[in-house]
Amino acid sequence: MDGEKATSWPLTAEGVPDWESVFEDPKTGFIALIRSAHSPTTLKACAAVVVQQLFTRDRDSMNIMKYILDLEHVLPNSDDKKITEEDLDEMRDAASGFLRAIKEDRILKSQEYLKKRTNEEERRSS
Repeated sequence: MDGEKATSWPLTAEGVPDWESVFEDPKTGFIALIRSAHSPTTLKACAAVVVQQLFTRDRDSMNIMKYILDLEHVLPNSDDKKITEEDLDEMRDAASGFLRAIKEDRILKSQEYLKKRTNEEERRSS
C-alpha cells in the first residue's frame, strides 16, 4: 500500500499484502509462529515482534504502543515455572485471537486502500 515499506509478504492479485497468508499460513504465518512458543515469555516476545514487523512506517509508533499495551492485557506477565501445558495452550489461543483481530484490521485497511485507489483511477480516466 502507499507509503508502506516493501516486504517479502505474499501479495494478492490487486498487489496488496495477502494478510490471510501472512497470518494463517501453517508453515510461515504469524499464528504458526506464536503457536510454536514453548513458554509464556517466548509467546509474549514473539507476539510483540509480530506487532513490530507489521507496523514499520515511521508514523506507526502509536500503533505499536497501542498493540503492545493491548498485548499486556491479553498475556499478562507470568512465572514460566508455574504454567501448565493447558495454561500455555490457553495463552496461545489468546495470542492467536489477538493477532487475528489485527489481521482483520489489516484486511479492512487493504480493502479501504483498494477502494480509494479504484476511485482515483476512475476519476483520472473520466
